[in-house]
Amino acid sequence: MRRIRVCIALVVAGLLVPAAALGHVAASSSQRVAILSAAVHQGEVSSTQAACLNVTVSTVNNTYAALAWPAKLTKACAAVAAKGVIIEHGKGTAWQVVAAGSSFKCPINTVPIAVARDLGVCS
Repeated sequence: MRRIRVCIALVVAGLLVPAAALGHVAASSSQRVAILSAAVHQGEVSSTQAACLNVTVSTVNNTYAALAWPAKLTKACAAVAAKGVIIEHGKGTAWQVVAAGSSFKCPINTVPIAVARDLGVCS
């Protein structure tokens, strides 16, 4: 009986967690290539830096993505690492940088607030 109560409590708790709390997801390999290529082409990062970055896509609006440094860096990545996050917006097959920085004043004019929260740049 106790096991059933625990299971029910876990299910109820899971239902109470808002979907937005799940947050952004890792970019697919094709998205990652397109997003990183755009950032390199636009001069936001070098190709060496691009190889180190995590790329996540908003679950609120998948036409927005964030490029950020992982918590743990390899020695090679630590040598080229910088602070900050780059936010890109995709239109068709093209991605454009819409915001970049190490801290943001929210709301960000170029990024919907729900997307900024989902990507973790605004609370």
